[in-house]
Amino acid sequence: MRILIVEDSRINQFIARDTLIKYNIPCDIEFAMDGEAALEHIYTHTIDLVLLDIIMPKMTGLQVLEQLHQIKFVDPPKVIMLTTISDAKILKACFDLGAVDYIKRPFEEMDFVSRVNSTIRDIENENAMRQAKIMLESQNAKLLEVNETLKETQYHLVQKEKLVAIGELAAGIAHEINNPLAFVISNFTNIKQYVDRFKTFIDASMDLTNQHDDLSKFKEAMLIKWRELDMAFVFEDFPELIVDSQKGLDRVAKIVSSMRNFARLSDENYFEYVDINELLDEVLIVVNNEVKYIATVQKEFNPCPPVYCNKGQIEQVFVNLIINAAHAIKSNDEAHLSNIFDPFFTTKPVGQGTGLGLSISHNIVVDKHHGRISVDSKVGLGTCFTIEIPYRYEEINLEENT
Repeated sequence: MRILIVEDSRINQFIARDTLIKYNIPCDIEFAMDGEAALEHIYTHTIDLVLLDIIMPKMTGLQVLEQLHQIKFVDPPKVIMLTTISDAKILKACFDLGAVDYIKRPFEEMDFVSRVNSTIRDIENENAMRQAKIMLESQNAKLLEVNETLKETQYHLVQKEKLVAIGELAAGIAHEINNPLAFVISNFTNIKQYVDRFKTFIDASMDLTNQHDDLSKFKEAMLIKWRELDMAFVFEDFPELIVDSQKGLDRVAKIVSSMRNFARLSDENYFEYVDINELLDEVLIVVNNEVKYIATVQKEFNPCPPVYCNKGQIEQVFVNLIINAAHAIKSNDEAHLSNIFDPFFTTKPVGQGTGLGLSISHNIVVDKHHGRISVDSKVGLGTCFTIEIPYRYEEINLEENT
């Protein structure tokens, strides 16, 4: 604690100093004889408390306060006025300019010590609060850094889980694509043969045109060629092959589109209004090969307004749930029901699965979308997962602000 005594009287300086020493007030004491010297000292030294005389030559204590008031100190010193006057207007002006107290001269020791000690306690409390604020800000900064690191780690875990799911689904997707492609390839073999017949028939008609001037003979020859090449069947079957091939290619395009949508690394903060029924249709296409040999999927979709969500994350939740359901059908998981949302919990053999699928699903629904996910299982009846999320932007905002 550094105290500056600003007095033009040496006697009053020594009285103030001796009183501080007598009552064991721990401080370093410095002196200034006038306002100008006081300001220079305050500008060049760290001063905690100024005992400032109001009436001084060259510059009064009030003028010193005005100068200090104009300068924006980061940590300004506390000022106690020393005065022999009792003018309320002057004292009010001192307080308006930042003085915290005043002591009348001649000094009454207990009053002097009491007011100085009170101000010193205020300074110490403010210093303690300032240090606590600095420490709190530092801790907050560290927590924010840790939180950002955790968010990044969580984001990478979510993406890794998605990549694991993509790896597990890849073979099935290839099989799903291969079936319609094989069908289309087979159709195009027939289509090529039909095109060859078209060409043969057209070439024959050109030759017959040159050979027969008689129209009736030309028609008879063309009819023989038509029957020989079975063109009636070609014209009947050809459009059906085109339609069937188009359906097969559309199926491939839908599978590829659904897989591409699921595989993309989405921005975790990007929310949009999504048709959940369409999203579920895409998910069922992606997981079809994992499910079709184990169970029959029965869809009972009801009309649903667009839901405000992160499409990629909600897709991942449904993929995780459906794949886990397919795997669970092969085994009895009822005993593990209380652990299914725990990170890294898995009933699969070592090396199969990360144990993060349902834990990540829980995080996506509860933490990211402010919703709920619950599970109910009954022996012999099956297991039901219930997912509830707000479907409007305003509801999510309300959840975040409460």
